[in-house]
Amino acid sequence: MTEPSTVPAVTGTAGGAALHALPSEPAFSSDPGVDAVVPPTKREREAQWLADAAGFDVGTATLAELRGLADRMFRLVDDAFPPDQARERYAAAVGEIERRARRDARTGTSVSREVFKDSVLGSRFELFVDGGLAAYLEYALAGGRLTLQALVELPGFERRGLGVALVRHAVLSAHKRRLDLVAGCAAARRFLQENPQYRTLARTP
Repeated sequence: MTEPSTVPAVTGTAGGAALHALPSEPAFSSDPGVDAVVPPTKREREAQWLADAAGFDVGTATLAELRGLADRMFRLVDDAFPPDQARERYAAAVGEIERRARRDARTGTSVSREVFKDSVLGSRFELFVDGGLAAYLEYALAGGRLTLQALVELPGFERRGLGVALVRHAVLSAHKRRLDLVAGCAAARRFLQENPQYRTLARTP
């Protein structure tokens, strides 16, 4: 008789987050006595965000974790009837981010890592700083025409030049993809006025 074998759990770290072994069997079972695993609804996911935020210590969290918390809470606050806890946790995360930014500005030790992303499903270009969403630029794409519609800089990231960097990225992205770019928002038009070398890559509506 063969002895049953035991597969050890796979653990490790990637960006500070633990990796866990994937289940060897599919999540859905044909056994009628076993409940099928279904993905959480939007309401359930948001409730889990609030539950996680309740035990979040902003004082000991990394900057990337603070950015992530601020991003999730902002998505809850950006609603017709946001929960009070989301406002409080958002304010706490943003306050701590700003406090660290002031501290780093005094010591000169702040080094930010910026990442651009084209969120096709969200129809917006996004700029992440140290792993957290800092600004986004909404657009509409139809018939080979890319129209820049609205620039949003999240609280704590204003007046840092991130919007300019995001618009520049959008203009160059449209140029590389051979799209007809339309500067349909004030931020894009101001960028073209202040940077005439990009005017041939776009036009105003």
